Amino acid sequence: MLENFQIQEWDSDFFGFKVVKVLDDFLAEETELKLESLHKKEAALIYYTSKESKFAEFDNSFYDVKLVSTRVPIIKKMTNLTEIHPNISLYDKLPPDEKLISLARSAGKHGRFGTDSRIPKEAFNEIFHHWIINSIKKVLAEEVLVYKEEGVIVGFATLKTKGNKGYAPLLAVDREYEGKGVSFALMRAIETRLVQYGCDYVMSGTQNINKKAIAIFKRFGTEIQPPEYIYHLWKKN
Repeated sequence: MLENFQIQEWDSDFFGFKVVKVLDDFLAEETELKLESLHKKEAALIYYTSKESKFAEFDNSFYDVKLVSTRVPIIKKMTNLTEIHPNISLYDKLPPDEKLISLARSAGKHGRFGTDSRIPKEAFNEIFHHWIINSIKKVLAEEVLVYKEEGVIVGFATLKTKGNKGYAPLLAVDREYEGKGVSFALMRAIETRLVQYGCDYVMSGTQNINKKAIAIFKRFGTEIQPPEYIYHLWKKN
């Protein structure tokens, strides 16, 4: 069973209790037995991704189950090298600009940390503060791209690579600049940079609640994948 879950070291250190991520759909069978084993291992919080939309209804003696997010994965085969918009640049400044931190929090507000009522807002804010710092430090990303208007950051994206696949973990645009081409400029820049890294595909995603983002991804030519249901399982006493 050990190969089916991973202790999340950073998360465990941050929260002060053991956080575990289990493989997708690992809990689809023999659920009670597996949860009992994780409970005995003192896993206080479990991250679980499933194709099953009703897992939150599973009644058990060991964990409270919360559906915290419905994620829509996207994939795009990349072939295009386009000129990067002149307003876009690499960002490597530490400490990061407060506007960049704010946009990072905006990117995560509908995700697992932003919707779980058991995670305080202060903790959510701190998580994304660290996330953008560690992206700039190249711990969580190869690059951070920012889009500026008159010297002010109004959009950003992070990108990372693994083999021939590229990922865009975070992307957000200031609400005042939505619908003004900033998202498309950032996505074209992501594609160009990932092609330069030797990637064939870009993988990303958004929350099902974010219909505007889904529409933008479709217009950009990405393939929308079946939804993933993100659960947090909190240990009962």
